[in-house]
Amino acid sequence: MKIAYSCAGEGFGHAARMAALYPILSASHDVSIFAPIGLEAFLHEKLGKLDYHAIPCFTFEKKEDRILLFRTAKKGVKPSLEFLGRVKQLSRSLRRLGIEAVISDFEPYLAWAGRLAGIPVLQMNHPGIITRKLSLDPRSWPAVLGALLMEGLWDERVHISFYGGEAGPLYRKSLFRNPPRDGGYILLNLKESFRRKVCEVLRDYPQLPFKLFPQPGANFEEALCSCKAVISSAGHQIIAESMRLGKPILVIPQRGQWEQILNARMLEKLGRGMKTTLGSLKKDLSRFLDSLDAFKLRSRGALPPGFSLDEGMGSLLCRVESFLARRVGVILALGAKDAEAGLSAREQGLISARNQ
Repeated sequence: MKIAYSCAGEGFGHAARMAALYPILSASHDVSIFAPIGLEAFLHEKLGKLDYHAIPCFTFEKKEDRILLFRTAKKGVKPSLEFLGRVKQLSRSLRRLGIEAVISDFEPYLAWAGRLAGIPVLQMNHPGIITRKLSLDPRSWPAVLGALLMEGLWDERVHISFYGGEAGPLYRKSLFRNPPRDGGYILLNLKESFRRKVCEVLRDYPQLPFKLFPQPGANFEEALCSCKAVISSAGHQIIAESMRLGKPILVIPQRGQWEQILNARMLEKLGRGMKTTLGSLKKDLSRFLDSLDAFKLRSRGALPPGFSLDEGMGSLLCRVESFLARRVGVILALGAKDAEAGLSAREQGLISARNQ
């Protein structure tokens, strides 16, 4: 089956999920990647040769740990005005490529293009979880609206999350090539806007070595497995990976990004890490370092109901194949019986089960 798979370009959590899911999907399907140009080098490094199509993306304007809402809105005016035209171009590309299904990870261009081309769309992501965790906090309201816009149009949706999701986090196999150990250093997973201030605070701890990422050519997975603890923004993927490996994590949620605020709250609820701000980092870092043993002890305990760090790939694949069988299988059965022979045995079985 020919599948178009897209992901958002803001942060690397979406691309990390793509790196985990693509090898499995491409083993039984013809998968074309649609992603922002800024992810191309990362995805080629992780996945090798790809049928790669660059697409536009919406991005945030930031200063240190704060999203600049007015500048973000201003920057988004031009791509918003061009959105429909780009969607029409993409829909023509999908038809030309013979795409039969669209999978989108928080990426609206391909989701809308799929709908315009009459192709079934599966939306799977983490940030949309905030639409199911509604809050009276007014800071969450524009975030929920933004999440709905980023999800675009979809026929079915799966939320991937260590809290409240239909599927648990997805982990790259390379993350588990080496057993976790304590190498004595702190892993810093920080964007450029965070780095200077965090590194200034760490100068007060000359006895505490650290490794800084992203770093071209460096092995992030190996460094994560071997670190003492993690300091990072509050992205879902890095929090889930750190907790899965038993690494305490201190997170700095991006101010104005409700999903990261919610991720940080859920981390603290589990007692396996802390949240802070750039302004509070100096005093919170000491408390975090003093609590490392307690965090590690809690990481060995059971999770409360509603939380899961189990590998979510099995659940997600069942949802994906069920979607392909029910949505795409119906189209094939009605209009292109010769293409039905291209379905996998599992998909054929799902179609048969649906028809019984």
